Amino acid sequence: MIVDLDTRLWSRSDDLGDELGVAVRRSASTRWLAPDASPEAYTGAMATVDAAMLVGFRSDLIRGALPEAPLRAAVEKSQGRLFFARAIDPTARDAVNEVDSARDAGAVALWLDPALQGFHPSSTPAMRVFDRAEANQLPVLVGWSGPAPASMRLEYARPFLLDEVARAFPRLSIVISGFGFPFVHETLAMLAKHDRVFTTTAAIAARPWDLLNTLQSARDHGIDRKIFFASGFPFDSPARAIESIYGINGLIHGTPLPSIARSILREIVERDAISLLGLGTPPIARDRDARRMLARELPYESPHLGLTGDSL
Repeated sequence: MIVDLDTRLWSRSDDLGDELGVAVRRSASTRWLAPDASPEAYTGAMATVDAAMLVGFRSDLIRGALPEAPLRAAVEKSQGRLFFARAIDPTARDAVNEVDSARDAGAVALWLDPALQGFHPSSTPAMRVFDRAEANQLPVLVGWSGPAPASMRLEYARPFLLDEVARAFPRLSIVISGFGFPFVHETLAMLAKHDRVFTTTAAIAARPWDLLNTLQSARDHGIDRKIFFASGFPFDSPARAIESIYGINGLIHGTPLPSIARSILREIVERDAISLLGLGTPPIARDRDARRMLARELPYESPHLGLTGDSL
């Protein structure tokens, strides 16, 4: 079972807000492939995985929001392979009501980002949201895997600020995106301390050296079991992220540096986030030659795998 826990789609990047839309388009100039979040690109990319979390977006700070209707429609058409995370901005007046109505709207999780939305994680409005999330048994995804706009409040992005939240709501599952980069060690400390705090490989899988060092640290702390696979689509693709993870030992081949056990890498890629987070019923895993191809030892510089699969 391969579950991509952090994906987005949109028709217009400007829906993210003028400032962030510009940042997304600017980031495209530094990539081999420009981020394409269109429904067609999304369907093709998600053929690599068995299931995916389709994450909403809302930030009143930067005046951006993705409409929910297309996301819910994609989930309904996916035959149980897509799951929806509603975006909640705790600074909005309707935040608590949006949490309480999330399940009725088809959401199985929530998404928020203290830095992009401009709030302290333990502020009163935020704690109300976390309280209702725990009451409704809705895991909370925290963080953004795309480019950072200038208005982002980086002081609120530090993972240790979630410590009070995790203490106050021990039954609430919190998933920190991409190891909370650049505050990786704070994320590792949170994972080691709290049973219900997890992280993902979103975005960091696109930076092989960062990924290698982070996975080494997670292994040394004995918390690699709390890492979920995520690509951060459209800023990376599931196929490329999987290839990067499986090929990470190629960076240190021929050196005295310790490698990461193949079993650990496979467990990260194939961890069943749907069951572990209580998101619903996992779909039947796809039986494809691509799965077996990805599981082989491959150097990081390996060619594109040419993955194929059925549409979502």
